[in-house]
Amino acid sequence: MGVLAEVYEKLNTCGKCGFCHGACKTYKKDGAEYMVSRGRVQLIKALADGKIEADKDYEDVINSCLLCGECAVACPSGVRCHELVLAARRDLKLRKGIKPFAKSLVLKSLTKPGRLQFGFSFFAGTGKKLLNGLANGVQFYRGIDVLTMPASKVPFVKQVPEVITVPNPKKKVAFYVGCFMNHSLVDTAHSVVKVLTKSDVEVTVPREQPCCGLPQYVYGDFETAKAQAKKVINTFGKYDTIVTACGSCASMLKKEMAELFKDEPQYQSKVKEFAAKCYEFSEYVAKELDTASRLKNDSPVIVTYHDPCHMVRYNNITKEPRQLLQSVPRLKFVEMFEANRCCGAAGLVQAFYHELSSAITADKAQNIINSGAEVVATSCPACMLKINSGLKLKGSKIKIKHVADVLASALD
Repeated sequence: MGVLAEVYEKLNTCGKCGFCHGACKTYKKDGAEYMVSRGRVQLIKALADGKIEADKDYEDVINSCLLCGECAVACPSGVRCHELVLAARRDLKLRKGIKPFAKSLVLKSLTKPGRLQFGFSFFAGTGKKLLNGLANGVQFYRGIDVLTMPASKVPFVKQVPEVITVPNPKKKVAFYVGCFMNHSLVDTAHSVVKVLTKSDVEVTVPREQPCCGLPQYVYGDFETAKAQAKKVINTFGKYDTIVTACGSCASMLKKEMAELFKDEPQYQSKVKEFAAKCYEFSEYVAKELDTASRLKNDSPVIVTYHDPCHMVRYNNITKEPRQLLQSVPRLKFVEMFEANRCCGAAGLVQAFYHELSSAITADKAQNIINSGAEVVATSCPACMLKINSGLKLKGSKIKIKHVADVLASALD
């Protein structure tokens, strides 16, 4: 059974009670038993027992899981289905490699900085011109607003000095930018630096910004994920404090790396030491800085907040972003319905299972609209892209902003 043998006892823990039905977004949209956590667990067990084959249908069930972790919260038996799905994806990788080829290409490109920069630079210029030139224009592709999706010809790390100094710095941090923010949401990256420097923090932006390895990890390519994780540790390990404004990257740096290297005890202590120095942006600002006392705002605005899955269920970072938003003068904070439910992005699920993903996003967008907010803030670049597209598909003019963007605008 290989990888599945390691989790076989956990597969038997499922009591088939069905509590996960109310938590699983993919089940709510698809309706098939195999698309709920209980069904996925039984399919994985059937494969481990040799009762079924790892065919295309099985692959789709395993790879369409959002890994949101909502089922684990609902499960009275403590089954962590998303971890079992990770094991199943690892098993699929060893059996067949990463399929389809397009997914493999994306995951490989994330480990090639030059290829990544070329792709975004091409899209920012020629790519968007081609889209605009097509009849009626092409705005949405697989549920994503590609026409207005931010893309920079020059990555963020080449737009700023390596060390951004401030007079009499109270603290010093290294900024782990993350792939998407480095090449797409560069304005948000500038907002992060602005908030930190306005709070008397000296910011170092290392020229090397390796992919953290999370995309490869969640699709079972542990070897590549480990290689990327080691690159990050080798680059950032010399700094005392590392801050990232991507909730998913933060989860990898703070938590998933330890799981990734659990079978390498000789490296475990190094990973744990590194993880202890890592902070998600709102976590760091709320706990370590006095930014709130510096905020000013003359324009009243209504803001709600979406909890990224990696922050709310993987790392329990929920109070800090809300605390920061509520500290902005004349900002009225409102909670939306199901703020902590997945938006449907889920990494590459939004690209390869776009109809399912977009149906989930539509629910999130409607909850945002119903909240009465003018702005929805969040802490994850992927969530920002997906929610923005979902709102536009509903004809809404509600703006999506990173928490850092909201704070930066109140520091002018």
